[in-house]
Amino acid sequence: MELFGLSPTELFVIALVAVLVFGGRLPQVAGEAAATVQRLRRALTDLRRESGIDQELQNARREIEQNVVRPFREVDVVGTVRREVSEAKSAVNRAVSSAVVDPPGAPVSNDQVAAEAKATDEAASTEAAPQPSEAPADDLTPPDPAAPSAPRPD
Repeated sequence: MELFGLSPTELFVIALVAVLVFGGRLPQVAGEAAATVQRLRRALTDLRRESGIDQELQNARREIEQNVVRPFREVDVVGTVRREVSEAKSAVNRAVSSAVVDPPGAPVSNDQVAAEAKATDEAASTEAAPQPSEAPADDLTPPDPAAPSAPRPD
């Protein structure tokens, strides 16, 4: 148990010193000290009222509440996260449902075969075509001696 941040032992020592120093006048000195503390509190209250510091503090607190704290209370983080997750889940479900793969051995229509053949041909032609950044091969370049050569027919 502490009083004014002092342990019971410290309070006992202070009381003992006060009794030794003031002796029989201790009640009178304690009364004067209490009266002085009351006068200081009244003076402080009057000063605060006259200076208007309490009103300024209330105005500042109200302004901070309106401009900073209230907007943060209005943010619905959990609701926003739930909505984003729900939208992502819907997008994944739509992507999965649109990418239906036929099981092996399922009958294939002629239109599907033609579309796949056309896509394969287009992919092969884009791979085989030289890229514009590549220089065309020069027929006059000497063969690379380190490259394996094909057997020549006699």
